Amino acid sequence: MKNIFIVGARKSGVYTALLAKKKGFNPFVSEISKNEEVEKFVKLLESEKIPYEIGKHSFDKLDQFDTAVLSPGVPLNSDIARALKEKNIPIIGEMEFAYEMSPKTAIVSITGTNGKSTTTTLTGLIFKKSRFNSVYGGNLGTPYSELLVYNPEPDVAILETSCFQLETIEKFHPKVAVFLNLTEDHLNRYKSVDEYFYYKRRIFENQDSTDFAVLNYDDERVGKLADTIKSRPYFFSIKEMPQRGVFLKNEKVVFKDKNTEEELFPIAITRLRGEHNVQNVLASVLSAKLMGASNDVIDSAVSTFTGLPHRLEEVRKVNGVLYVNDSKATTPDSVIKALNSFSENIVLIAGGSSKNNDFSEFARHLNGKVRKLILIGETSADIANAALDEGYSDIVFASSLKEAVDIAQKVAKSGDVVLLSPGCASFDMFKDFEDRGEKFKQIVNAL
Repeated sequence: MKNIFIVGARKSGVYTALLAKKKGFNPFVSEISKNEEVEKFVKLLESEKIPYEIGKHSFDKLDQFDTAVLSPGVPLNSDIARALKEKNIPIIGEMEFAYEMSPKTAIVSITGTNGKSTTTTLTGLIFKKSRFNSVYGGNLGTPYSELLVYNPEPDVAILETSCFQLETIEKFHPKVAVFLNLTEDHLNRYKSVDEYFYYKRRIFENQDSTDFAVLNYDDERVGKLADTIKSRPYFFSIKEMPQRGVFLKNEKVVFKDKNTEEELFPIAITRLRGEHNVQNVLASVLSAKLMGASNDVIDSAVSTFTGLPHRLEEVRKVNGVLYVNDSKATTPDSVIKALNSFSENIVLIAGGSSKNNDFSEFARHLNGKVRKLILIGETSADIANAALDEGYSDIVFASSLKEAVDIAQKVAKSGDVVLLSPGCASFDMFKDFEDRGEKFKQIVNAL
């Protein structure tokens, strides 16, 4: 692997190129798009004198390369990926490449449909407070290759790991592999939930009996993975008390392993809203315990962690109405979790771009919880039809997020919650979920 063809000139691809050059390889970056975001990252390539092309892929030059690195957003059935396969050029992903550049680093890899970023960040903060030289990021927004550019060989890397990244692993071998939950997602990329689950399960593929698997005992499909993997399974649960892992007992978080059981801290010290976030906390705690973090450090990190932007983020109260930004809720299941996090009446703003999800289960949770459902984006009709099928009809359509907030302000009563929890991707109207959430906060702060 000397000459590397890197597909994608956004953050992931550009930092792969920077890391590759630092390690003595000859990277070339190829990007089919040409826009402001790409132009911004291209400046980094120019500063390091790394050759690149934007607006095209030079299919006629592929024979020059030994290996190709795909950015996570590039599907394996894309034209460029097919051309690389036809020329028998090995294809790996950014995360795999970075992993091979720091083989002594112990990896805590965190996947699942929902909660990855929160769990990764809390686990990362635990290690930051501990004795370890550690980094955290990954799919969270800071590619592993970027982390290694600035810290070439950390003791521990805590990585949010997406199914897209797991498509292209070969040797990627986490010491601790965490599977938080599984619900329907990314059906615009995968043929079925089973195919989606297949790629998620690859997180355990290279583990052995000296490694750990952290599994959600409350998610049947995830819990059953214990019977099929080589690594040692440990469980987290908010409902049961598994033989090995972390669970709740008398309002305390308890760690159990073999014949030992220890209370860690009262669950009341956590500052995150919702049962799903309790699960995220338990997964973080269990991962940290298995890697040797002390109880004092875990307690300190959990008690001070207030969560991430765009995830049940309280924006402000206006006339007794709480406005909450949950723009990261891009699946129907994540909206259900958000609705279950409040006892107040909710005015819900939902809708966005399609991932071919089924909204029927989401619709069953509207009656008795949602005062008004305000729909935006290309999925508006699909969500409305699902709601009507379940006997819910307090629905109104808005042509923009600003109009949706204006409607919400008119119908919400003191004590209510206005909740942006779209249940869909954002690409029909916004750059990404962060852009959607920031726009929502700007609108709310201007009320």
